[in-house]
Amino acid sequence: MLEDAIESAAQIIANANYAMAYTGAGISAESGIPTFRDPGGIWDRFDPEEVGSPGGIMGFAMQHPERIRDFLMESLATFEKADPNPGHYGLVELEEMGILKSVVTQNIDDLHAIAGNTRVYEVHGNLYRFRCTSCDWMEKFDREEILGKVKGVLNQEPFSIQGLLEGLPQCDCSGIMRPDVVMFGEEVQQLAKSYAEAQRADVIIVLGTSGVVWPAAGVPYEGKKSRSKIIEINPTESAFQDITDVYIKDLSGKVMPKIIERVRDLLDEGRSPE
Repeated sequence: MLEDAIESAAQIIANANYAMAYTGAGISAESGIPTFRDPGGIWDRFDPEEVGSPGGIMGFAMQHPERIRDFLMESLATFEKADPNPGHYGLVELEEMGILKSVVTQNIDDLHAIAGNTRVYEVHGNLYRFRCTSCDWMEKFDREEILGKVKGVLNQEPFSIQGLLEGLPQCDCSGIMRPDVVMFGEEVQQLAKSYAEAQRADVIIVLGTSGVVWPAAGVPYEGKKSRSKIIEINPTESAFQDITDVYIKDLSGKVMPKIIERVRDLLDEGRSPE
């Protein structure tokens, strides 16, 4: 039963010495950011194999500038409206309690940091951090600043790819800047640090991931090798059923507040005098 699973999860978390979270597209979907697999979504109209690589998106943009503008405008509208949900804020509360030490995420939307988590490992990069293609200089920018710049260029007439590139952050070396996100064919980021966190953790809270994107999907397995307890919250079928200790089939935003409330109760009971 759901109540029993929540109680088991809360008991494990309340007794953790070093908990971490591992999150996927599902937790962002609850904030309105569709996954690759959502029917009717943006990836039904734009092939990720075609626009999901640096060369691919540039080639597509040069051949179909108006279609790439449509793609970017739809993406912009999605990210503008997306805010952290109770699943994100639940992880912030666990960090404030001193239980959660880090978050490893496959998402590029920065919602964990926006919510308030301070140690976030982003294996697929960050949409608001830009990297120079010439000298590798990087800088993270404010979400509203970047989205505002992009919106301004997209609304210009006539629209041009050159204008878009010139409207994005510029590097002192005059090299072209691009969002520091992992595209098809590129290596994931911070994987070694993410695996190290999993090996150190005694509890891993898995939230909203299909578990099919490797090597990022190996993070919970690294934890299990070190005897981490795995708590999985997922509205679909369990992605890690071979290693999961507690599986809760529900949305993170619905379940996390209930778990947090019970964890607080357990901690308060532990502090009460005999």
